[in-house]
Amino acid sequence: MIDSAAFVTTPDGRRLRTFASGPLDAGTVVVLEAGLGASGLYWGLVHRMLAERVRVVAYERAGYGESTPDPAPRTLERLADDLDTVVNAQEPSRLVLVGHSWGGPIVRRLAARRLAAGAPMDGVVLVDQSDEHAALYFRPSTRRLFAFSAAVLEPAARLGLLRAQLRSLVDGMDPIAAAQALDASTNPGAARAAAAEQRMVRSELAGLRSRPPRLGDLPMRVISGMKETPADRTRGPLSAAHLETVAAHPGAVHVRAEQSGHVVTASEPELVAQQVLELALHAVDRGVDSRASGDDSSF
Repeated sequence: MIDSAAFVTTPDGRRLRTFASGPLDAGTVVVLEAGLGASGLYWGLVHRMLAERVRVVAYERAGYGESTPDPAPRTLERLADDLDTVVNAQEPSRLVLVGHSWGGPIVRRLAARRLAAGAPMDGVVLVDQSDEHAALYFRPSTRRLFAFSAAVLEPAARLGLLRAQLRSLVDGMDPIAAAQALDASTNPGAARAAAAEQRMVRSELAGLRSRPPRLGDLPMRVISGMKETPADRTRGPLSAAHLETVAAHPGAVHVRAEQSGHVVTASEPELVAQQVLELALHAVDRGVDSRASGDDSSF
């Protein structure tokens, strides 16, 4: 995957490293948005499966891997700006956005914007996304946990602890690709980028609660990791929140990842790829962009 690396430049001159594969004439472009704290290289298993059928692009957000850090606050608006730079560089006639974890709110933010602008936007796949309907994000204990996490990320990276913590992201990848993904995700610069994003999560989720994205009947798949472990008791509340998201969107379908916790991209990559391809290939069959009414100012 890293062999396909290329850079796109944001309007303010920052460079974002992208990884694109698959046929240029596939008809639909799929762009993968990573979760908080990780380089897009961890999409490796899903990326390879998708590249057999469609044009697929992953990338590194500002500060991760080889992407230039961003001095501005990492709000959803700002994150969506960078994702839009990656998308526009592909010049898609049809587009499916895929977001894992914190990547879910990012892709929804951009999808609403593109729909409002009449730009190509044909589907969204949310992979165990951070969901504003989950009350657990707004507990005082979570606020303290997020603040602590943001404070210790860089020291943890310098001590090598962050690498061990993120190892589950690359389960199933070949050793070289896994090492490359971890190198790009666990260095001190990446930890600073993750901390900057972490500090914004609660306030940005609160903004989604009060001003949800207008996605109309845009086709959407919402995948929930269902496998609860003693170390992760969030499966029930998050799945319930995902069901609320599905209920609020007429184009949405809920998909249960029975063998997965949070990292569905590693434990069930074929399930993720299947859901993405169903939307991407359906968009090609339609031969037109999927558009819905929206109002960018409402988000």
